[in-house]
Amino acid sequence: MMRAAAGIAGVLLLSACAYAPPPKPVSAAGAGSTVSPASVWRKVDAETGKIADLAGLQELAEAFPDSSSVRLRLLRHHAGAKNIAGAVKEAMWLAERGYSFSDAARAQILEMAGDTAIAAKLGSMLDRNSGPIAASSLAATIPADALLVEGVAIDPQTGLLDATSVVSRKLHRQSADGSWGVKDLSRNGRLEPQSLSGIAFDPSGTHRWIAAGALGMTPKEGAYHVGAYHTERHAETTTISRLRAPEDVNLSDVTVADSGTAYFSDPVGGGVYFAEPSYRYINTLIEPGQFRSPQGLATSIDSSKLYISDYRYGIGVFDFQTMSVHRLSAQAPMILDGIDGLWRYGNRLIAVQNGTNPMRIVSIELSPDGMSATNLTVLEQAHPAWTEPLGGSIHDGALYYVANGQWDRFGKGGALIPDKPPIPTQIRRLPLD
Repeated sequence: MMRAAAGIAGVLLLSACAYAPPPKPVSAAGAGSTVSPASVWRKVDAETGKIADLAGLQELAEAFPDSSSVRLRLLRHHAGAKNIAGAVKEAMWLAERGYSFSDAARAQILEMAGDTAIAAKLGSMLDRNSGPIAASSLAATIPADALLVEGVAIDPQTGLLDATSVVSRKLHRQSADGSWGVKDLSRNGRLEPQSLSGIAFDPSGTHRWIAAGALGMTPKEGAYHVGAYHTERHAETTTISRLRAPEDVNLSDVTVADSGTAYFSDPVGGGVYFAEPSYRYINTLIEPGQFRSPQGLATSIDSSKLYISDYRYGIGVFDFQTMSVHRLSAQAPMILDGIDGLWRYGNRLIAVQNGTNPMRIVSIELSPDGMSATNLTVLEQAHPAWTEPLGGSIHDGALYYVANGQWDRFGKGGALIPDKPPIPTQIRRLPLD
């Protein structure tokens, strides 16, 4: 039998609807909005990551002009070819946008730059960029037995936290007294979940969605559910349904639109998917092949667009009216790749950039038509309490997020790394206003 957690009844239901057409947007993009042909999203896949010739990398930098990953590849190419001027130029590009380097890499770059005014300026910028910015406070601590906590969401109806674990594969729930309980999502002890990662509520708190996928942390033995879990509150009880994902699709991040539609990303396969409460299966929105590693998702303020962070290349914008993908262009120098978690707050995107150096949380202001970024502000950076900031959710004007991700403490199949026991997980609160 399923173990009931606080306020949840152990009733498992499967919805009857097997398929439904793609969701219609609540409203279309504003009249008069224009999209430059240059901002059309270039398709990327595993082969794109193998591009190593100068012409190919320069073409890639033109297609993704706000990607630090592409610029780092160019920097390495120039350094390998003994093109000192080219390498220093790319290092300056990165530094001007807030990037820093490891001590060893910094020393090598400055040595290449030599005793010049450029080297002095670059060194000063890199020193400035690496400094910590601490603006959050500790909101909760999840016990170490939760293992690898990946996602956290605040229940809009109770104000309490729910957290997912990649290794325990259980839902960990906060009680009113601050203690933590566990919700086992397996059905009658059978068909255990795959790794639980993304979690999100709809604005009312009636519906909750949890992503489950094979993320390399599940033992080989056993039968596992791959897809999503959907819970729905009723007057006296809460029902749970399991939605199966397409074959070889592993869902990770999830966001819920105001309409109630849930959107999911597969960071390994590259596709983007969706479901509604009545569905039995996860449906495909964007086929694999457009994105290399889609991560965080967020809907636009008018629900006409879906923002999709590709970890290595930037932010894609899916237009529901035209069913096309564009690149979020930048009107000022900024870095838009390396984004894991992504949320919309008003007409801003809040992003966890744990794929940049230093790791940081940023606010990205959007243009009125939602197709470009007008400004980027660093809200928090290199916090002393961080190991790796991960998933979270926005509630009451603040981002609640996992501050000390523990991916480095677990190996294949979820086995503990020797001499690195799990530690309690910090959930931090970062004000956004």
